[in-house]
Parts: sequence; C-alpha cells; structure tokens
Amino acid sequence: MQEKAMVTDALNAVNNGLKGLEDMITQTEHQDLRQTLIKMRNDTETSQYELYSLAKSKNYYVPARPATAQEIESVKASVCQPQTF
Repeated sequence: MQEKAMVTDALNAVNNGLKGLEDMITQTEHQDLRQTLIKMRNDTETSQYELYSLAKSKNYYVPARPATAQEIESVKASVCQPQTF
C-alpha cells in the first residue's frame, strides 16, 4: 500500500474513532468513566492533528478554502435565529 493511502486511511480511522468517543462521552453518566473517555478523546485529538499536519505537509490532504467574512456572517445569522419547534 502506498504511503498516501496509509496516511489517508489512518486519518479516516482516527476521525471515526473521535466520533465514537464523543458519542460515548455524551451518553455516559458514570463520572470516572466519563473523565477517562474525555482524556482518551483529548489524546486522540492531539494524535489526529499530528496526522493531519503530516498529511497536509506531504500534500496528501488539501483543506477546503477558508470561508469568506460574508459566508461566516451568513452562518452566524442562521445559527443565531430563534428556533421554532
């Protein structure tokens, strides 16, 4: 397997793992377990960022272009609108 594919697969796996940890954290009532999961998530986020930085430096991953000020304001406006249910 080529390095690019391995890095991309690893990055995808770590991202999916983070989603799983977040789901467990939000559904855990036991405080000791919750704190352990939070530490695991934080450590995994650090690893994910290191892997992301590696992928970006080797041009294996090209992030989306930054949002414009107008796009940011548009999202803020839609998020901050009062919700009706």
